[in-house]
Amino acid sequence: MESVSSIGVTPAETSTSLQRFQPEPRSSLGLDFTTVLRSVAGAAGSTLTGIDPNYAALMSKQIETQQQMQLVTMESNIEKSKHETQMAAVRNIRVG
Repeated sequence: MESVSSIGVTPAETSTSLQRFQPEPRSSLGLDFTTVLRSVAGAAGSTLTGIDPNYAALMSKQIETQQQMQLVTMESNIEKSKHETQMAAVRNIRVG
């Protein structure tokens, strides 16, 4: 088993017996998850560049399918909320 210092992780000082580790510093390029996600989402909305044409068609279809699934889920949630609202009124009448 490798020691903690041999893999480049430095334990933080703690008062417990468990060691806590310092998070890695942010990238010097200013890239974080949100930035990368926005760039991927922007690329997905436009043409997929830098990707093998065989896979670009599959990825475009995957993105289209996911968007359709989100729309269906959203519609389903709206209809469920409408139904629950209507049923709440019926339940209140039955109880009262």
